Amino acid sequence: MSQRDEDALVLASDDDEPLETGESPTPTTTRCLPSLILEPAVFLVFFGRFLTDAAYQNQILYQTCVTVMQHNETECQPFLGRDRASDEVKKIETQVQAYAATIMMINAILESTIPAVVSLFLGPWSDKFGRRPILLSTFTGFLLSGSILIVLTQISAVTNINPWWFLLSSVPSVFSGGTCALITVLYCHVSDVATESARALRMVSMEASLGLGMMAGSMAGGYIYAAVGAATLFILAGSLITVGLLYIIFLVPESLKPEDLQSESRIRAFFRFDLVKNLVMTCCKKRENYDRAIIWMVMMSLTMCIFAMEGEGTVNYMFVQKQFNWTVTDYSVFNTSRIVIQVVGSTIAMVLLRRLLRVSLITMTMLAFACCVLEGTVRATAQYGQEMYVALVLGMIRGVMSPMCKAILSQLTPSTEIGKIFSLTTSLQSLSPLGAAPLYAAVYAATVASYAGAFNFISVGLYFVCYCLSAIVFGMQKSMERNSAYQAFGS
Repeated sequence: MSQRDEDALVLASDDDEPLETGESPTPTTTRCLPSLILEPAVFLVFFGRFLTDAAYQNQILYQTCVTVMQHNETECQPFLGRDRASDEVKKIETQVQAYAATIMMINAILESTIPAVVSLFLGPWSDKFGRRPILLSTFTGFLLSGSILIVLTQISAVTNINPWWFLLSSVPSVFSGGTCALITVLYCHVSDVATESARALRMVSMEASLGLGMMAGSMAGGYIYAAVGAATLFILAGSLITVGLLYIIFLVPESLKPEDLQSESRIRAFFRFDLVKNLVMTCCKKRENYDRAIIWMVMMSLTMCIFAMEGEGTVNYMFVQKQFNWTVTDYSVFNTSRIVIQVVGSTIAMVLLRRLLRVSLITMTMLAFACCVLEGTVRATAQYGQEMYVALVLGMIRGVMSPMCKAILSQLTPSTEIGKIFSLTTSLQSLSPLGAAPLYAAVYAATVASYAGAFNFISVGLYFVCYCLSAIVFGMQKSMERNSAYQAFGS
């Protein structure tokens, strides 16, 4: 799971603002779901995609074992994740996981590089031609990817196939913009429909639906896979995405006013590089006081968080399978516990620290990064499965990281520029697996035989850098307390 599945869940209940689309009254047909007009579809698509994560990796591990390594099916059966590995299987486990890690690394790179570049064009493009076309294309891409995965699983049930074929399932979602484009257009949609005062909370609400979908998928995936197998699980995931697409088609209107939409060629306008140039210039232009420096430090912190999360996600399942002999069900229980602990921890942090003790946004951010450092250290040195749960308790307030960082950005950035700032941030976050996946996979492959948890120290170092950047921002805020924007995120 990436960072976005952990943050902002406990803040969503604060969003009581009515949905607004401009000066004109909102038609009755768009008020039937005043605060959840788009969130149900977002929940469904992420629930469906995360439902298949562990099962997808198991299919690659199993096909690697029987096709590439040419072991018999009985020896490879534990790699499907439904049974615990025997001592004989553990002898070949290192070799199989090292090869499979390469495939997963390529898949992570494929799903991050192209969508990150496409997203830079889609953000400005949607300002001219609307958000709905991007929503429809990304949801359709996810549905086609799910359909290909179903076909590949059905074929592999009849005859073994090379595990590299499973990369085909990523192609449609990649070329339709993927998660990066979807998240970018979601931020743009919120900017269109929310008032300026409610925009930050509306973004938290959108993140909450996204995170809840990831949480539900991760929680349920292992149990459903253990009960019905991979083929039925992938069909269920595809059905959920289909419902989400139909919801977009019939219930989600265009968020931009008709008079704001342009009629020029959509295809030709998509390839205009001046749109991207304007986006980059907006993010890099000189600003008052320390605004530009703070914006970039916060953006880099958000990017490094995703870098660590994406890197861990590449090898985390293989790590717990190797180190603690966990099954898919064990891993699902761990993910469920992680999310429950973080929801409780984030709730306590928001109620006790933020509301009662009035701890500032930047101080909350520093506390969250400090907890991440502690959690990563315990995970890196864990010798028993119970220690992984101790690490979860130490990192229980990490869920407030992203909402606090984005709240700081919203305080420093004019409403006319917030979309561009978030577009570039999302692209940088989506590009992070380009470096994270090969780095974490290489470290894991090199250390799996001697110290399987060594990759966690990379995350510890990144979170410590984020903590240092937050401390610098804290110092800048204290030196400029008379500025209203600095007072806002320093209080």
